[in-house]
Amino acid sequence: MAEPEKYATETETEATDTDTTETETESHATATATDTDTSEAGTASDTTDTDSSVPELTREEMLRLLEPDPELTDEEKALRALHIVCCRELTEYDPKSNADVCTRFSSFNIAFFDLDQESEAMHGPRLQELTSSQQSSAVQSSVNVISLKVVDSDVGYPISVFGTVLARDDADYRCVYLFRRDRDDPQFIESPEDMLTLTGPNRGLVVPDTIFFEFNLKIKGDGTTGDRDFSKGVIEHYPVPLEKGPKAELLSSWLSTVELVLAPVPFAVAATVKISILNGPCDAPFSDKITAWTAGDTESHIILYDEHENRARLIGDGGSIALSRDLVAVHVPNSLYDDEYEEIALSVCFTSSDGEGECSCVTLQYPQEEKVCNHGAYELQVEVTWTAILEGPFGTDVDKRWSSVPLKPFFF
Repeated sequence: MAEPEKYATETETEATDTDTTETETESHATATATDTDTSEAGTASDTTDTDSSVPELTREEMLRLLEPDPELTDEEKALRALHIVCCRELTEYDPKSNADVCTRFSSFNIAFFDLDQESEAMHGPRLQELTSSQQSSAVQSSVNVISLKVVDSDVGYPISVFGTVLARDDADYRCVYLFRRDRDDPQFIESPEDMLTLTGPNRGLVVPDTIFFEFNLKIKGDGTTGDRDFSKGVIEHYPVPLEKGPKAELLSSWLSTVELVLAPVPFAVAATVKISILNGPCDAPFSDKITAWTAGDTESHIILYDEHENRARLIGDGGSIALSRDLVAVHVPNSLYDDEYEEIALSVCFTSSDGEGECSCVTLQYPQEEKVCNHGAYELQVEVTWTAILEGPFGTDVDKRWSSVPLKPFFF
């Protein structure tokens, strides 16, 4: 894969205020609004001064921040105050940046927003069943997550990493997990070249202008104690229209710098991959590597399976291979209702884990859904399900959370 162009993304050092939800908060609004002045004064006085160049907010500035519109209702004022309280609870001191940072998503009003809820957005319909009205809701832009590496470790290597990395997209801003491991099942990283084994996303990502990636990684200590925060924070990724090729985003925080490589996919559909062993040894894990790439981006190879990283096993009566990832976003250069499908294609490649042995590739062009290929002692069936990626059903809740973000930032 070609060396991606790198962009450093600073850890968020401020919590962006705010937005509103009405229906959940009627019982809280009056009491919270009454206490707003006291809360504001306490918030200002408790602030840790980590940078003398950042001036403290005066009481008048705080009031203007919380009440930029004299027509705000008591409920709206209360929600703004609750957002600030939530952001303060998520703020920690980052020794690497020597600053207090909000370690989780807070770009809209997060009052009463469950940051741990998994996304309930589903796969879109099969392309063959896509209606004209659904076609108008197809995404204009998506991304493929190519790789995730720890390119710098303040504690050296090897390390045992566990925790979560997740995406929040325009579908519902809920959790779409890319990496999730418990303390009892960490990944062993020996060098900056080792990739963390990604297991997501499990659906196509909706990226009209911004997508958020949230990190909470730890390194495992000895015994039952000694675990340490390793990487925490949020990357905001802004796709550039018509830009091609992989791009790297960096997050430097706590004890590490992590590199997330992304590839933009304009006008995308989702290809869900299934691979089965038709003939060959099925009593042992498949011993090679499986990667995939699209016709529009041959540089970005997505690892679907690696024996050394996947704790490989076979499942299913048909000898299906348990892929660590099974979804790839594929560029659509023409209308889905045109007859020209030659560029809507996905290539799947089988290679030895060391990259020096036999290489077998198969390409499926929409509307093809399966092909058979031979690789070494194996006869393999590759199946692809082509589905649409649709924009999120924007509701009143999300719209209002974005619409009331103040123009002036709030410094902790």
